Amino acid sequence: MPDNKKHHYVPRFYLKRFSSDGRSICLWNIKNQIKIGSANLKHQCYKDYFYGKELKVEKALGLVESHAAHIFHLIDEYLAPPPYDSEEFLTLVLYMLMQYGRTAYSADALDEMNDKMMKHLFGPIAEAEGIDLSKFTIGIKDSAQYSLGMVSQFYPLMLDLGCKLVLNETSTDFVASDNPVVLYNQLLSFRNHGSNTGLAAKGLQVFLPISSNKLLMFFDHESYSVGSMSKPFVRVTSLRDVYELNTLQMTSAYENVYFENPNFEIEPLARKATPFRRSQKSNMSIFPGEETESKRSELMATSRVDVRTNLKLSFVGLSRSAKLWRKRFRKLRFQPAVVVRNEELVDDHDNFMKKVDDGEFNPGDFFKYLSQKHERANN
Repeated sequence: MPDNKKHHYVPRFYLKRFSSDGRSICLWNIKNQIKIGSANLKHQCYKDYFYGKELKVEKALGLVESHAAHIFHLIDEYLAPPPYDSEEFLTLVLYMLMQYGRTAYSADALDEMNDKMMKHLFGPIAEAEGIDLSKFTIGIKDSAQYSLGMVSQFYPLMLDLGCKLVLNETSTDFVASDNPVVLYNQLLSFRNHGSNTGLAAKGLQVFLPISSNKLLMFFDHESYSVGSMSKPFVRVTSLRDVYELNTLQMTSAYENVYFENPNFEIEPLARKATPFRRSQKSNMSIFPGEETESKRSELMATSRVDVRTNLKLSFVGLSRSAKLWRKRFRKLRFQPAVVVRNEELVDDHDNFMKKVDDGEFNPGDFFKYLSQKHERANN
């Protein structure tokens, strides 16, 4: 077998954290509704040449994974996420984003989005030529690699989020899945159109379990209070909270949900999550534009379908300012399609990406860009 043929879209080091022996893992297969008490860990969450036959991406992922494994070890030791101004925190955010963008679910969501858009654009032309596009799927070459690259460049938009370690002190374990990074938005849960979980969205929450008793929660700190402000962790003693967080994983999962204890009663969780499972991975909305005798224009908006589970957590509350903002916002007759939590950061990132395109900076030079920006402002 060629070296690095098996490309894991959820790394083995991560899944080992949900394994009792480092070689096997318990899983629930969603399609077949079957529980397997001892599945071979190295055969999970991979596809041959998933990131292409050139192994640069796979090797780069391996480098980030090794740093992330070290950071998770530090979190285990100190029971706290890395300090916000540290290189470790930046690496943790980058790993989390890359994990979000690199899965089989993310690649398929991107392919589905492209398929819908291309069929809408070229459907009339194909029909006139006698071609039925419904018989075809119009995907993107190396969609996993494309999804990963697209998501990773937006890491600066996540650097304003707060982060807490959630410690599970109940008798029920956290579970993980083959699509383990879950984006949510309790603040905007009343909005049922489009997506409310863009990386720059006001009210964004990100959940990532990192072991059977630990979970990382990133959140818009101006919208939510999460446990005690003075502590980097939250101790969870409510089974209800664990059940709610596990439901996110079961709802987000592509094919499999993973857990450590073979005696874990996974079936009730699967039943609870079934109504929330997404029937499609992407949305597309068409808005009419200008139309003349010679041309017609439209505005097309695409997004991934959000996870929605009616999430309620005893240790998470809306801040007073967020409650007032939401009350006013819900009264608006016309609501904007996107609500940004940090407009200055978004503007900085937009300007930075333009300079990257012009060759002035590399994609990893965001802090260098900010430093030069502030130097010019102070001169």
